[in-house]
Amino acid sequence: MFFWLVNSLFMFFAVLNINDPDWFLWVPTYLLVAVGPVSYEKKLINKKAMNILLFYLLFVFAFSFFGLVEILDQNSDTMINISEPNREAVGALVGASWVFWTSRRQ
Repeated sequence: MFFWLVNSLFMFFAVLNINDPDWFLWVPTYLLVAVGPVSYEKKLINKKAMNILLFYLLFVFAFSFFGLVEILDQNSDTMINISEPNREAVGALVGASWVFWTSRRQ
């Protein structure tokens, strides 16, 4: 139940990012975080593919954390005293954690 709840949450994050100026980075990223663990659970992809996804998510985390994503999105805002690139970096890190945890379950 928890597995499906978390994957649904990442699908919801993808939907929330549709109207973002940098949607082309975040919508596929969150969709991959949602679809990757389900595909791995159903044995449609192997651990190597999950490791590639994990590497991609860590790259996106670094890209966003160090502010390089501001090149794509000039409309950064601040919410809860956290700038948008840092919030997005946290999302990528949470996604990487989820992918790492689900790929180590079997």
